[in-house]
Amino acid sequence: MHNNFGWIILFLLGGMLFASCGSRKKVVYLQDVDINKRIKAECEYKTVIHADDLLSIIVSCDDLESALPFNTPMIGLGREVNATSTQQIPRGYLVDKRGEIDFPVLGKLKVEGISRNELAEMLKEKLSVYLKNPIVTIQFQNFKVTVLGEVRNPGSYKVVSERVSLFDALGMAGDLQINAIRKNVLIMREQGDEKIFARVDLTSSEFIDSPFFYLQQNDVVYVEPNRGRIAGGSVSAFLPYILSSMSTIVALVTLIVK
Repeated sequence: MHNNFGWIILFLLGGMLFASCGSRKKVVYLQDVDINKRIKAECEYKTVIHADDLLSIIVSCDDLESALPFNTPMIGLGREVNATSTQQIPRGYLVDKRGEIDFPVLGKLKVEGISRNELAEMLKEKLSVYLKNPIVTIQFQNFKVTVLGEVRNPGSYKVVSERVSLFDALGMAGDLQINAIRKNVLIMREQGDEKIFARVDLTSSEFIDSPFFYLQQNDVVYVEPNRGRIAGGSVSAFLPYILSSMSTIVALVTLIVK
């Protein structure tokens, strides 16, 4: 009986080892990538302006006083502050539902669907009528992505740069949990009045050519749990009963072995 019990333990340990080796293909990112080969992404990355974006637009030129009418007041802590404040930020331009902003002197401008650089060039052309050598600096003030599901720190993350990959976003969220499904990550994206849903496989290098490799503002990433994680959640409610039953089984096995 002792020998049979030992063989059972070895069999269980071997099964656990085999399962851990077999699960590698479900966990490792970009498994088929060639280390000695350079890959050029086929999809051109371009972030365009959407409705509800908040844009910081700063105008300057050779004569700083001439540029003042084309800049919004500086604000801090919810109120206007003087130029010597250490916590000042420019009041942003909110893109309305029609895709327009109300710009000083120039009035309503259609900005939805164009990039930040394209808007800067358009403003420089229009401002050259009023200013000498105008310089326009534009930034997104509310660029964020949301990561949910099987990550260490789910939530919404503000992006300082407009260039953020899915891997960057997962890094902000503390990376995937071991129970996350890497082959079927869901990305939700808004384009105008439409919502787009896509599934990506993080274990394949083909993902690099996907238009969802780089995220857009307000994208939502959802990582599903695997079956083991779902089953574990279901079992947790019955864990006290399971532990009690296991204690009884162990006691019975001990008596039989003796």
